[in-house]
Amino acid sequence: MTMSDASIRLSDQEADRFRTDGAGVFRGILDRHMMTEAERAFKWSLDHPSPVAQRYYGSGEVVFYQDLFNTLAWPEYRKLFTESNIPDILQRLWESEPIWFFFEQVFFKAGGETRRTPWHQDTSYFPIAGNHHAVVWLCLDRVEGEDSLEFVRGSHLKTLYNGSSFSEDDDTAPLYAENTLPRLPDIEKERNRWDIMSFSVDPGDVVIFHPGTLHGGAPTHAGGQRRTISLRYFGPDATFVERPGVRKDSNVGFNREAGDSRNIEEFYVGLKPGDPFRNPAFYQVRPRS
Repeated sequence: MTMSDASIRLSDQEADRFRTDGAGVFRGILDRHMMTEAERAFKWSLDHPSPVAQRYYGSGEVVFYQDLFNTLAWPEYRKLFTESNIPDILQRLWESEPIWFFFEQVFFKAGGETRRTPWHQDTSYFPIAGNHHAVVWLCLDRVEGEDSLEFVRGSHLKTLYNGSSFSEDDDTAPLYAENTLPRLPDIEKERNRWDIMSFSVDPGDVVIFHPGTLHGGAPTHAGGQRRTISLRYFGPDATFVERPGVRKDSNVGFNREAGDSRNIEEFYVGLKPGDPFRNPAFYQVRPRS
């Protein structure tokens, strides 16, 4: 499938449904070559963790691991996030260009029964707003719908909640002490009140969602594993926005121990609320810079 084929296969109805629902699955987007690139990059990330790589919820044989925003990893992912069909799908969904790559994130769950990823919205954690903002979630393993990422349909168009602090005792425990954002609802205890959707995925499929969509990850089970890469992109209408607790001088994700001396402040320096979210450090993937 060529890049143009990816756009042609996406109908107006599919694009409209994505904009309304806030999430959708797109089948067979990554060919065997790109999946090999994804496998290689994922292994690189596990072998070269950033200082913020974290193992959640205990220890032992059960693994729930994540890492993100490791600038040293970006060259390892560059073929995947620039040369695949993914940016062309986003171009179609947004009906706009240019498109920039924001950052990568990896998750690894394995070894037995893991707890689920708490319900949350990614927009609570990052100083970026707009419709042209997307997370592309791709699994290196077959995942059934009941074991996949779940979404509350249309929630990206509604309330922005406080972030989850990923507490072991309370999924809704707020990330920020400030009362500027309402506390997360306990979706898992009241699932029948919410319009929840999920998608089975095979290697090569991608799930794309707006980061304002409420989502959470189902647990893995004994004998199973879930290796996931999230690639984040933004487009022309993305703007800088202040978030409570998100500091410009944070060093989240930068691999200082491996010689990366840049600070995340360099990506936001000089930006005021409402300014276009731009920095030359972000790769422009469409049109190619």
